[in-house]
Amino acid sequence: MNSKLENAVREHWDNPLPDIRERDVSMQFDSDLISDVIGPRRAGKTYLMFHAIKQLRERVPKEAIIYLNFENRKLMPVHGSMFNDLVEIIHAERLLEKYGKVYLFLDEVQRVPEWERYIRSIQDEFKGRIKITVSGSTAQLMNRDVTKLLTGRHLTTVVLPLSFKEHLAFMGITKEPTTERTEALVKGALEEYLTHGGYPEVVLSKGKEEMLAQLYSDAVARDVLPRVGSRGSATLSEFSDYLVSNAGNLLSFGKMSRYFKSVGAPISVPTLIRYFGHLREAFLVFDVTIYSTRIRDRLQYPRKAYCYDTGLANVIGGVGSGARYENAVAAEFVRRGITIHYWKDRAGYEVDFVVGRTRKTLAVQVCYDLSDPDVRKRELRGLERCMDELEISEGLVITRDEEGTADAGGRTVRVVPLWRWLLEEAPAHAAAPTAEASA
Repeated sequence: MNSKLENAVREHWDNPLPDIRERDVSMQFDSDLISDVIGPRRAGKTYLMFHAIKQLRERVPKEAIIYLNFENRKLMPVHGSMFNDLVEIIHAERLLEKYGKVYLFLDEVQRVPEWERYIRSIQDEFKGRIKITVSGSTAQLMNRDVTKLLTGRHLTTVVLPLSFKEHLAFMGITKEPTTERTEALVKGALEEYLTHGGYPEVVLSKGKEEMLAQLYSDAVARDVLPRVGSRGSATLSEFSDYLVSNAGNLLSFGKMSRYFKSVGAPISVPTLIRYFGHLREAFLVFDVTIYSTRIRDRLQYPRKAYCYDTGLANVIGGVGSGARYENAVAAEFVRRGITIHYWKDRAGYEVDFVVGRTRKTLAVQVCYDLSDPDVRKRELRGLERCMDELEISEGLVITRDEEGTADAGGRTVRVVPLWRWLLEEAPAHAAAPTAEASA
């Protein structure tokens, strides 16, 4: 029997769980499928597993739950046969006979060579008796070979940086302000959220900007660059910096390719699309395509790029207040699992987001300050034209502090401050965005 593995199992049984702060996202345990936990680096995947273990311990003996972190130095060097050793421990301890079901939590599982083949084998042999949860490098867990091998055998949970609701909970601030003071606290927390984002460690730390910079560089260096290779590292880094600093702006891969060629670093459009895919799979950025009934338009027209975390857009990208507001709204739609596109007509009028997959149900403008009459007229005119063309009955303007209603060509649209909209009830489901590759 593998003594290192056995000792790690017993240490988990004997030691208390670390302090855990609850998140709005949770894993499903009513299914016998493999649960995989993905998301950006340091967003809280491990602590979500600890939270699940804590809940399980309320109804099953702790010996029926095994947690292993394959980055634990005491387990190194790790190898595939360790999974066979793990099954041997389960049999030797008669865990299945004693408890009927065993729960495995395997953290940083991608560190083990060919882990997916062993996990599939255990799943096929012990389905219904051993519940497997894995987490680790998103780039590895979303690898095409892995997903193909585990097709039909797994459910994915996405862990993103904190929502604004979660951010308030971490700061000990009520999400239902009832007094002038508590509302002021919420508004102040929003500015902090937009400035430094929602990575849990950043929220709870003092050196926020330094930590954000380190998180960003680690994500690029460890999750993206190995997939690109040393020859493309400089271009990839510059492309990533460009995306983060242009949150909410239109992105054309063709124009970017021509730019790199002009500075002596030629790179093809397909390669840039591939780079963007790697950055998206590392949960650094995501994209929003133009609304069109024709897939070809969504593929060919420029798209907008956003950061999953507003702190990255601000600290790394240095974007302005308006862009941070728009980025926060886009990221929240993604967090809620809501399909969005942007809309634009031939006259140049634009709406930041239209909501809905098959039928558009809501048109949304994000405007930091509506006090300028010309800005107000342009934003509302865009909503009017979009709602008329797409036959949308509901419009929304999200702003800094104005609240009430506005007239958009005879249509009454709601105006709401960002802090209040972020706290409104919405599905807690988190979903990774999908986007078509475009030129």
